[in-house]
Amino acid sequence: MVRLRLKRIGRKHSPHYRIVATDSRSPRDGRFIEELGWFNPKSNDIPYKINVEGIKKWLSNGAQPSDTVKGLLIREGILERDKGAPIDRKKRKPVKNPDKRRKHRKVAEA
Repeated sequence: MVRLRLKRIGRKHSPHYRIVATDSRSPRDGRFIEELGWFNPKSNDIPYKINVEGIKKWLSNGAQPSDTVKGLLIREGILERDKGAPIDRKKRKPVKNPDKRRKHRKVAEA
């Protein structure tokens, strides 16, 4: 399966990423099929640049974007956000019984 994901380049404490189309079995910084853009998380002015035609071509051929790349594509307007599904994997669980939590207890009047 082809994935659209980030390939890390740059030195220590200064990350810079390339957006690439790669086989899902290859390592993060390993072999890739095509380079489709770049992403600099520490940049203030232009944080990313995307080859829109290349991304659309790979998505139409069945490539799956990673969570981070999916967020960039939603920000760029190439993909639409799913209404029910969160983008990140760390989905917060709802509180089972909010009345038992300390911050939800009612304060007794003196």
